[in-house]
Amino acid sequence: MTSTDLFATLGTLYLFAVAWPLSRTDIREHRLPNKYVLPAFPITFAGFLLNAIIYNHWQQLLFATIAALVSFVIGLLANKFGSLGMGDVKLIAVMTLSLAWFNLLSPLIALVLAFVLASLVILVRLVLGQANLYEAIALGPYLLAAFVVTQMLTWSSCLGGLTPNFLM
Repeated sequence: MTSTDLFATLGTLYLFAVAWPLSRTDIREHRLPNKYVLPAFPITFAGFLLNAIIYNHWQQLLFATIAALVSFVIGLLANKFGSLGMGDVKLIAVMTLSLAWFNLLSPLIALVLAFVLASLVILVRLVLGQANLYEAIALGPYLLAAFVVTQMLTWSSCLGGLTPNFLM
């Protein structure tokens, strides 16, 4: 991350701040409340817009927005034909928006990491007899954990993480 990405971090910082209440609610109630998820869109976009205006990063704004729209459409299809909840769809879209500004591969890495984490936990719970194959899971905590890890890796290129250069 460079100093010119300062405003672009607003959405990420908001998601970091609401990760705990979102995760807690999803675990207890199997839902991701709009009061936490929806504000992330204008906060993230406003930070990106400010950054684009000040530092002329219009291409990053365009690509991050397109990536978020694509992930939202794919999420809608997964909601209609699969078993992905709408809260998860919205969370994935805003995570994609936030991550794609810094690196276009980051949203994919975060999704893969989230599904791997969820699969491992479910597998352990199945082996221990604490779950069955027909049980719904709260995907939000895994998405948020993967988001935090991926964003930290994206920002920490000096520590061997992903490069923050937009097009690598």
